[in-house]
Amino acid sequence: MSLIWSFAASTSFAASTIQLKPTADAFVSSAAPSTNYGAQGTLAVAGAGSGKGTFESVLKFDLAGALSQFDTEFGAGNWSVSTVTLGFASNVGTQGGDSKNAMFPAINGGLFSILWMQDDSWTETGVTYNNLGSYTSVTSSLGSWTYVPPGNNVAVTRDLGTNASFLADVTAGGSVSLLVSPGDDTLAYLFNSRTYGTAANHPVLTVTAIPEASSCVFLVPILAGFLAVRRRSMP
Repeated sequence: MSLIWSFAASTSFAASTIQLKPTADAFVSSAAPSTNYGAQGTLAVAGAGSGKGTFESVLKFDLAGALSQFDTEFGAGNWSVSTVTLGFASNVGTQGGDSKNAMFPAINGGLFSILWMQDDSWTETGVTYNNLGSYTSVTSSLGSWTYVPPGNNVAVTRDLGTNASFLADVTAGGSVSLLVSPGDDTLAYLFNSRTYGTAANHPVLTVTAIPEASSCVFLVPILAGFLAVRRRSMP
């Protein structure tokens, strides 16, 4: 039996991971509430006391590739998502850093939150500060963190937890939308978007799946039978 389990563990029972870039992202600003800032190289999250108004950012990911990969590796319905993380990097990531764009505040540490959005109908070229609320009527908090500027071009990854509605959305293999919001008035956090010139700085959603225990147990008698037949057929 130990041989069977050893063989099983070395084949398809390991976790599988996929990394995804956004299919759409944008920031919105209270200083220009009717203006769309999609397709920009920067995403922004800042509090009302930052001196430049309130900023929030939205990101959308297509999970079809994750569904296909995990179904292929484990079998349809025979896996579950174990972890989801979101990583950001910025070319302006030092305390007090200046983006050289007058619309943005100087970088300042503080609190921020990431929320799952049920509504995926927003578009990169259509979302504004004025209409963002129409897409955020149903959200779930995935966590809050303290932003400590790590330096320029340093990626920082956050674990998005185990919210059941969010994980169900990820597992379904469709679009998944996230909202990044300030948690205090003085936060000023800039990070690079999917269109920034350096690909290594793009936002990354990392999804890890593991096989369901039932699918592993199901394979044990099959492997046992296979090995028994193999032993009998050996001279």
